[in-house]
Amino acid sequence: MIKVLKFGGTSVGSAKNMKMVADIVTSEKATVTVLSAMSGTTDSLVRISSLSTQANKRSEIAETIDMLREKYSTCINQLLDSHKGEALAKMESVLELISNESDNFREYTSERLILSQGELLTSAIFAMYMQEIGRKAVLLNAPDFMRTDEDQKVDTALLEKKINELVDDKETFYITQGFICTNHRGEIDNLGRGGSDYSAALIGGALNADEVQVWTDIDGMHNNDPRVVEGTYPIHKMSFDEAAELAYFGAKILHPATIQPCKDKDIPVFLKNTMDPAAEGTKISDEDDETRIFHAVAAKDNITVIRIYSTRMLMAYGFLRRVFEVFEKYRTPIDMITTAEVSVSLTVDNTSHLDEIEKELASFGKIEVEQDNTIVCLVGNLEHSQKGLAATIMNSIHGIPLKMISYGASHRSIAMLVDTKYKKEMMQSMNDKLFGKENHA
Repeated sequence: MIKVLKFGGTSVGSAKNMKMVADIVTSEKATVTVLSAMSGTTDSLVRISSLSTQANKRSEIAETIDMLREKYSTCINQLLDSHKGEALAKMESVLELISNESDNFREYTSERLILSQGELLTSAIFAMYMQEIGRKAVLLNAPDFMRTDEDQKVDTALLEKKINELVDDKETFYITQGFICTNHRGEIDNLGRGGSDYSAALIGGALNADEVQVWTDIDGMHNNDPRVVEGTYPIHKMSFDEAAELAYFGAKILHPATIQPCKDKDIPVFLKNTMDPAAEGTKISDEDDETRIFHAVAAKDNITVIRIYSTRMLMAYGFLRRVFEVFEKYRTPIDMITTAEVSVSLTVDNTSHLDEIEKELASFGKIEVEQDNTIVCLVGNLEHSQKGLAATIMNSIHGIPLKMISYGASHRSIAMLVDTKYKKEMMQSMNDKLFGKENHA
């Protein structure tokens, strides 16, 4: 049985936690284990990269590197014995590389190289621990088989070829890094924040795995965000489509791109809790949960609304195509869109090219831009033929002003845009009125 297990930063955030991860990897007989960097590492590396572009920040960079040295040396000293010297030498080599890249910072290239070091160091330490406790463990270098093209798409054909050549012994525990890759220029790069989930899903798909397991520090996917809402509960079964919607619209437990590689190969994904391995967690597969109408809520912050008012829309064709071409030009995805006779409203969460987009759209008509919004997405069995369904949903958020609604594109979800100041009130109200105790007993 081929299993790909992924562990997040908190799961490998200390020597104690790494020991728990090793127990899970062993008991699950994991084929490939994909690791994030120790919790807090990537934030520190982002800080170093940012400081490297500023003058007179050498002391702050050195201080951050010293914090990383303390973090990793503590873990190594508590975790390893016979491999301790090797691990400490590896750590110093990595920290020296980070320091040198910071001193000779090259925009983009140095930043990506610095950010990759957390996964590389964490996975090396864990592989040494697995070997030290008598496991046959081999460390794989993800950039050797995880490569992206000019559009930052992973070359899945290359991945499948190379990973199957490397993973050829059922008795070996293969350890590798999530998040990092090689880009089309041959440089170290990454798949973006949360990309370790995606790495695991891609590897699982390439190996035709029997299952992919994503281990974090909570009991699977909840019906609502437990950091914001009181009275949430874990969901034990969910379809691929529902999980993809929730991940895209803000469910932090899963990277949005994770589901597709597993859905394509019909590989179930299990969301599990490293701190409580016996907890049931969530199984994501092609099976629907038909026992409930409303399944879960997620929210996506930092949403910007762009409204275009133009009489040229009236009875015209090709207008929306030209609007979309502007966003395509600046590689900016659109989340929601609604249209009227002479206006169109859409939302984006990437504002890096907002000024250029706004300038080009001005040629179409009057432009309005609003920031500080949140998309709240409800997923479930939302069949359009159900009488009173929309009324039930709207009644659950009575009194909260909505800016946009997207409903009807699928039978899975309804997305609603609100000012972020109403986010918590809205999510709690939906939780109380749509997910009461009688709905999940």
